[in-house]
Amino acid sequence: MTANGISDDIYSGYNDYPSVYSTQDLDQDEFFQEALKTTFAKRITMTPKTPGTAMRLGTSTGYHRGGTAAGGRPGTGVPRPMTAVRGAGYTSSSRRPFDPLNMSSSSKGPAPPLEAAKDDTPEEKIKAAEQKIMELIESSAAAACENSMRVALERAREASSRERALIRLQEQAGLSDSHNVDLTFAVLFNLASQYTNNEMYTEAIATYQAITRNRMFSNSARLKVNMGNIYVKMGQLSQAIKMYRMALDQAPVAQKDLRIKIMHNIGMLFVQMGRLEEAANSFEWVMRERAEFKAGLHAILCHFALSHRDKMKRGFLELLEVQLNIDQEDKYNNSTDDVAANILNEVIKNDDLSKLEREMKLEAEKTILSAAKLIAPVIEDTLTAGFAWCVDAIKSSTYGPLAADLEINKAMVFLHNRETQLAIDTLKVFENRETKANSAASTMLSFIYYLQGDYEEAERCGEEARKVDSYNAAAYVNLAACAIVRGEFDRARELLLCALENDASHVQALYNLGLVYKKQNMYEEALECFWKLRNLIRYDPQTLYQIGHLYQLIGDVDQAAEWYNQLLGIIPSDPGVLQKLGEMYDSVGDKQQAFQFYHDSYRFYPANFEVIDWLGSYSISMQVAEKALNYFERAVELAPDQPRWRLLAAACLRRTGQFHKALAEYQDIHKKFPENIECLKFLIRLCSDLGLKEAQLYASELKKAERARELKERQGSARPGTTGSKRSNSGTSSRAGSVMSILSEHRTSPGLGSADRQGSHSGGPARASRSSMPENSLEFTPDQNIRIETSYSDPVGPLPARPMTSAGKRDDDFGDEELGDDLLPE
Repeated sequence: MTANGISDDIYSGYNDYPSVYSTQDLDQDEFFQEALKTTFAKRITMTPKTPGTAMRLGTSTGYHRGGTAAGGRPGTGVPRPMTAVRGAGYTSSSRRPFDPLNMSSSSKGPAPPLEAAKDDTPEEKIKAAEQKIMELIESSAAAACENSMRVALERAREASSRERALIRLQEQAGLSDSHNVDLTFAVLFNLASQYTNNEMYTEAIATYQAITRNRMFSNSARLKVNMGNIYVKMGQLSQAIKMYRMALDQAPVAQKDLRIKIMHNIGMLFVQMGRLEEAANSFEWVMRERAEFKAGLHAILCHFALSHRDKMKRGFLELLEVQLNIDQEDKYNNSTDDVAANILNEVIKNDDLSKLEREMKLEAEKTILSAAKLIAPVIEDTLTAGFAWCVDAIKSSTYGPLAADLEINKAMVFLHNRETQLAIDTLKVFENRETKANSAASTMLSFIYYLQGDYEEAERCGEEARKVDSYNAAAYVNLAACAIVRGEFDRARELLLCALENDASHVQALYNLGLVYKKQNMYEEALECFWKLRNLIRYDPQTLYQIGHLYQLIGDVDQAAEWYNQLLGIIPSDPGVLQKLGEMYDSVGDKQQAFQFYHDSYRFYPANFEVIDWLGSYSISMQVAEKALNYFERAVELAPDQPRWRLLAAACLRRTGQFHKALAEYQDIHKKFPENIECLKFLIRLCSDLGLKEAQLYASELKKAERARELKERQGSARPGTTGSKRSNSGTSSRAGSVMSILSEHRTSPGLGSADRQGSHSGGPARASRSSMPENSLEFTPDQNIRIETSYSDPVGPLPARPMTSAGKRDDDFGDEELGDDLLPE
C-alpha cells in the first residue's frame, strides 16, 4: 500500500494515530473533529413531513444521512456496506411502532394484580389453624369475663375440636414432631375452666385429669388445686383434701405462698368435717411458715372449740407477734413549715397505698379484739381475770393502744350479761383521762344512765365526753336525748345539728332530728331528715313508717298509702301498718279496700279491739250478722269482764233470728252485771216480743237501776260516758234495739230522730258507731219520740198479731206501778 493510494481494507487506518498525539492536540486534529460531527449527540434532528413514510426510512431503503453516506471512515471516501436486509424494529406487515419496554400510550393501564401466596402447603395450613385456635381461646376468655358462660363454653369446645383436627393434619403431613404442646395445654385448660364456670364439674375433672396425666405438660401438678376446689363445690371434701395434699407434695419449696394457701384450704376443710384437731395442726403449720392474722384467728377458734386453755393463750400470743410493718403515723405526721410538703403529705394520706395500709391496720385490730373477746371468758376462772390477762398481753405487745378498746369491750360484755353495775365500774376507770377512750367510755355511761332514768348523770357524762372529744357525735346525740326528755326541743335541735356537722351520716342524729321536727309540727324539715336517712339505710322499716306518717299528717293520702305499701313489702305481717292503711281507705270511702286491710290486720293480731269493732260494724252494715258475731265472740274471749262486747254479740244473735239464744245471753249478762241498764232494756224487749212473764220483773229491776243511776248523777259520781238523763234512757228508747240494730235499721225506719240521722253520715255505719258512743260505754241517746212499733223490724218476718199495749205511752208512764196482766201478751 502506497502513501497516496487507497487501500482495499475498509477498516484500515483506525490505529494510525501518531504516537506523539495527546489530548491537548485534539482540538487541532481535523480528523477527530470531523468524527465528532458524525456522533449521535451532534446529529441534526430532522422532522419528517409525511408521518408514516419518513419513519420507515432506514438502512433498508438506502437512505443515508449527510456526512455518512460517502463512506465509513472520515477522509476515506469509501461507502460503508449494508449490514442488514431490513431496518431494526420495523416490519412491513405490522404498523405497531417499536416499543420494546411497552411504554406506548396505547398499552398503558392498571398493573396486573400480584399473585397470591400459595397456602396449599401443609406448613401454611398448620400455621393458619393454630392462629384460629388461639383466636377462639382468647374470645372464650373474653366471653367468660363478660359473664357469658355459655358462649365461652361453646368457643372453648370449638377450639378443642379444631385442635384435634390440627393433630390429625400434622400426622397426615408427617409433622407430628413439630406439634405445639403449649397450644394443647391452653386449649385443655380453657375448656376445663369453662366447664367449671358452667357447673359441669364431672367434665371439668375429666379435662383436668387429661392434663395432669400427660407428662409433657410442665407444672401441671398445680392444677390439682383446681380439682380440689371443684371437689369442694361438689361436696366431696375427702377427695378435695386428697387433691390438695397431692398439690402440696408436688409444689416446690420455693413457692412458699402457694404451699401456705393450700395448707390453709386443708385446715378449712377439716373444720367443715369436724376434725378440729387436724384443722388446728394445719393452721399452726401455717403460722410456723409465715405468721398471719387469718390463720392465727382460725387456730384460736379451733382451740376454743376444743376447750384448750393453754393452746388458746399460746395462739393469742402468736397472734400478737404478727408484724404489720406499717409506720403510718411516723410517715404522715411530719409537721413542717414547708407548705408544699404539708400539701403533699395530705395528698399521700388518701392515695391507694395509704388506704391499703389503713385497711390492713383495721383488720389487724379487729382480729386481735375479736380473739380477745372470744377467749377472755374461758381462759380463766372468772371473766374479769380473763380480760385482765388479755389486757396485760396486749399492753406488752406492739398493739398496746388496743388495751383501752378491750376494756370498753369488757364493759359491753358485762352489759350483755345484765351486770350493769360491773359495766359502770369498768367504764369509770377511764375518768380523768384525756384520751378518745375516755370519750367513748363517757358516752357509754351517759347512755346507761339515760336508760336507767338518771338524766342528770346522763347529761353530765355526755358533757364530759363532748369536752374530751368535741367531734364525738354520739355525745351530742345523748345530750339531745336528755333535752328531749325535759321538753327542750330547741336545744335538742341545736345539739343534733352539731352532731350532724361532725358526722353527716350519723343515723341516730338524723332520726332524732326528724322526730324533733315532727314534734314541733315542722313536717317539711322532718321529711327532709327522713329522706336523707332513707338514702343511708334504704330499707329501714322505722324510716319508711315515719315518712308515710308524715305524709298522712300533711294530708297527702296517696303518698302516705304508697309509703305504707312499701313498708308492707318489707314487713308484710305488721298489723299496725295494715290498720293504718285500712283507716286511710275508710276515710276516702273505699270500704272494700279498707275491709281487706282491716281483715289482714285482724288475721295477724286478733286482739286489737278497734279492728274488731270496725270489722263487726262493717259486717252488720253489709247485712252479714253471722260474721259480726264471730268477731264479737272473739272480743268476749279477750275481755270477758267488759259487758259491751257481750251486748254486741247478743244483738247479732237477735239479728240472725236466734231469739232464745239472745235471751239466754242477755240473762247471763244481767246475772254478771245486774246494774247494766242496756241489758235490762233488751231483756224487757225480748221478753215482751216472746210473750214471757219475766218482762214485768225486768221492768221493776230497770226502774230500780235507773233510780240508782239518777241518785249517782245527783251526787256527782256518774260513770264516764253516761251523760244522758233518765228521760233519754227510758224504756221506750230501749225498744229501739241495740246500738248495732239502730245503726243498721235507721235507713228503713222513718220514725228515727235527729240523733240517728246525725250518725248516718257519709262515713258509713262504722263511723256512726264510733261517733255516737264513747269507747268505754255502751249507752246511746236516741230521740225520745221514737215509737215502739216503727223502731223495730223483725228479720225473720212479722210476729203473730197481739194487742197494742201502750202504743203511744212514753217510758215515763211506767211510774211506780207494776205491770198488770193487761199489759202482757196473750
